[in-house]
Amino acid sequence: MNIAGSEYRFTRGSDIERDGMFLEADLLGGEKRRTLVEVFYSDKTGKFFVSCFEENVPVELVEYLIAEARQCLPPTSAT
Repeated sequence: MNIAGSEYRFTRGSDIERDGMFLEADLLGGEKRRTLVEVFYSDKTGKFFVSCFEENVPVELVEYLIAEARQCLPPTSAT
C-alpha cells in the first residue's frame, strides 16, 4: 500500500511472550525488511501501544496503522 509516497507491507501476528497481538508496517524497496512502526494490543491490559523503530515515521502511516489495529486486533465478543 502506498502511504505518503512510500510503499508498505503490513503484518498481523500473535505474540505469546508479550500476551497479545500486533500489527506492524514494513517499508518496501530497500535491501532488507525494515519494520518502522508497530501497534500492539495487550490481552493482559486490554490497551493498545505504539512503538516506532525509526525516526521520522510519517504520521499518515501511524494514523492508518492505529485505525487498522483497532479493527483487527482486539478480540470481539460473540453476542
